[in-house]
Amino acid sequence: MGFYENSAYKGSYFSAMDRGYAQVGDALEVVPEFGLSPGQIGISAPPMQNQLEALQAKIRQGAKQVELGFMGRGKGSMGQGSTTPEMYGLEERRDMRELAKINKVMLSTHATPAIGNVSGLTEGGFNEMAREQAFNEIRRAIDFAADVTDGGPVVVHTGEFQRPLYDNYPEFALHPTEAIDPEKWREYGERKKAVFNLVDQRTGQVIPIRTDQPVPLPVWKTDAQGSYLLDQQGEKIPETEPDPINPGSVRYKMAVREWDYFVKEAEKLNRQHPNGARIKPEMQYFKEQNDMQRLQFKSLSKFYGGIERVDEIKKVLEKVKKALTFYEELEKQTPKGELWRLRQQPPMDRELIGLVSPDDPRLPSQILKDKKIEYEGNLQRMVFSELSYTQQARDIEERQRYIMPIEDYAIKKTADTIARAGLFAMQKSQQMKTKDPLFVAPENIFPETYGAHPRELRKIVVEARHKMQTDLEKAFGYRKEDAEKMAEQHIRATFDIGHGQTWRKYFIGDPAKSIEQNDAAFKQWLLDEVKGLVKDKIIGTVHISDNFGYEDEHVDPGMGKAPIKEFIEAVKNIKGGRVIVEPAHQDFRAMLGGWRHFGSSIYGLARPAGDTWSDVWRGYFGQTAPPYFLYGEAAPDPEHWVLWTGTRLE
Repeated sequence: MGFYENSAYKGSYFSAMDRGYAQVGDALEVVPEFGLSPGQIGISAPPMQNQLEALQAKIRQGAKQVELGFMGRGKGSMGQGSTTPEMYGLEERRDMRELAKINKVMLSTHATPAIGNVSGLTEGGFNEMAREQAFNEIRRAIDFAADVTDGGPVVVHTGEFQRPLYDNYPEFALHPTEAIDPEKWREYGERKKAVFNLVDQRTGQVIPIRTDQPVPLPVWKTDAQGSYLLDQQGEKIPETEPDPINPGSVRYKMAVREWDYFVKEAEKLNRQHPNGARIKPEMQYFKEQNDMQRLQFKSLSKFYGGIERVDEIKKVLEKVKKALTFYEELEKQTPKGELWRLRQQPPMDRELIGLVSPDDPRLPSQILKDKKIEYEGNLQRMVFSELSYTQQARDIEERQRYIMPIEDYAIKKTADTIARAGLFAMQKSQQMKTKDPLFVAPENIFPETYGAHPRELRKIVVEARHKMQTDLEKAFGYRKEDAEKMAEQHIRATFDIGHGQTWRKYFIGDPAKSIEQNDAAFKQWLLDEVKGLVKDKIIGTVHISDNFGYEDEHVDPGMGKAPIKEFIEAVKNIKGGRVIVEPAHQDFRAMLGGWRHFGSSIYGLARPAGDTWSDVWRGYFGQTAPPYFLYGEAAPDPEHWVLWTGTRLE
């Protein structure tokens, strides 16, 4: 939106908050810029401070909506700013509730952002204990909200896992320092450095797949339609080629496969099996790499456990045993002075001739005992090797059955956590008989993690609602229609326009257009996504902050480049929604910035030299003398403070 001159806020009455009037029919009416009054604009309390004291401060500042929040998890510490809902006992909760009721202030709640994600992802992979801890943080925020508020959102951050931007959303990519051709981006950008993650469903282990690591693989034989030829065991058949080192012989043909090969293979398999599960390139990469290991272990198993070799060793071993029995008996009957003759006499069985040598000073029985131990050991090693390689080959086969893309795995965990929280919010709403339903409100965070893109936020809400609906039907006996209604009431997204604006730094744009034109294109994309979420009843509450498209710095609304005016226009009619301004260092000035740009019923006494907006907030706050400005309920009602002629009173 850019910067504004102070003169833009001087009306004909020389009052900073005099919005100016426009002719609407036969009357003059105030035309606010954003169309919201102060009573419709809330502010979040500093989450690292005592929330009771923060609420009192916000009420003194004139807020009519306040979002209470927390920064800690587990055991809290006020001194360290690690606040938690359970730090406030029943009396403090009652005080907050009564304070809000007396001052006609609407309250909402923000669960701690220290949760990180609700899918259970940790540095060591997905962990159910971590997910349960995240769920309990949300649950105690809901419990707090049920005691303190009269319903409304309990905001929960999403940040479920990292995923490549370009391959998921081609209009975005890392480090687009200027508008570039998206096709050229494929040649040098994130596409060549992306990391896709897979998950082993059995353990939650995360397996990274890098697109910048080519893999040497055999070239497999195919038919005219491009389908792989298979042998009698159902395995692919490798192609051969002349061996340049050994003329006249052949070798297996190999090729180094780049990432695009796996992309094309996945597309080909999806075309060949349109009704099957969709295969993603990272899954194909993993499968082909693991197939080589599986085939290696399978071949080794066959080598060590070949029936012919095992039978051969068993046959020789039996002959050794028989010969041993024979020689032991013969040696007992032979005089000691004649035992040397037994060393010179070859065994009767030809297969044993090489085992007993005339040059060996030992008796035949001693030689055969050692050979018996040797053959038994060989047989045992062959059996164990066969079992080991068979086990490893089957383990790879089994692993491939349980490997899936991280999104498919994590979204189920995320949806389950939010669905359980939504169910708890429903139960607490019913228990406390809140005026409005308490609802869990997953929020879009930053572009680098899943849940930030509007389509990802939509999917989280839709999947969580479906899970809650299913649970209500199966576990609680709800009719489908009632279950759908409850899920929609108690799971509704939070959309933060400041977080949405930070996607700008990754927006590729059109190289043929100017920066201003690409700014407008990005703005249109963002607003279209928001309107879609509103139309489909995904959004339940909104956060307002501003920035310049790089980081979530929370400048005053209107002082950055986020399309706040259009955003408010798109979301202002959401039933039961909240509009919460999130300040940073400027604290209450962020809310005043919201009043300044959203429109408000603030009136002041005229001064000869006129005044500016700075005179408003600097004159009203931090001064010993009473202000000459009126706002909120203290301000005159434009509909009643009029003369019989219809002229408005100031």
